[in-house]
Amino acid sequence: MTVFYPSALRSAAMLVGSVIFVAIGVWVVSSDDVPLVPLVAGIVGIPMFCAAGVFFFGRLVRRRPELVLSDAGLVHRQSGSLAWHEVAHARVFVQRPSASTKVRYVQIGLRDPQAYYARSSWWLRLMVKANNKLGYGDLNLAESMLGASAEEVIRAMRHHYPELVVVP
Repeated sequence: MTVFYPSALRSAAMLVGSVIFVAIGVWVVSSDDVPLVPLVAGIVGIPMFCAAGVFFFGRLVRRRPELVLSDAGLVHRQSGSLAWHEVAHARVFVQRPSASTKVRYVQIGLRDPQAYYARSSWWLRLMVKANNKLGYGDLNLAESMLGASAEEVIRAMRHHYPELVVVP
């Protein structure tokens, strides 16, 4: 069995960032004579970054695995479980939201996506539908949440399922 945990360092950095943005929001909202746009940003930002802080604090405290691979298949924290016979292929997918950044995913193609979606939560079905409209594959695991590189994850997948087709 191979287990991938989310990066504690990344979760801690995101928690610190959330606390900083909450503090800035509180400072802006409590200041006198604040223009409307910063005031609205502060009012919206405080609960949003509080929620993000709670999420990342929970990740630090509970340390649940993000992805578990075994000879039977995989279990992802949000996406649920898949048997290897349901997986058609895997690949590293790189998205470039801007010229200076890139986001990497382990993209998993499914043999029968509809059967997988039928047993998934309504939230996952909603996310998959939106992702498909944006050109993403059937199941996308963000490298930033896996605590390892996409290539390491695919190597581990091949270790447990040597027949896995890796698409370039």
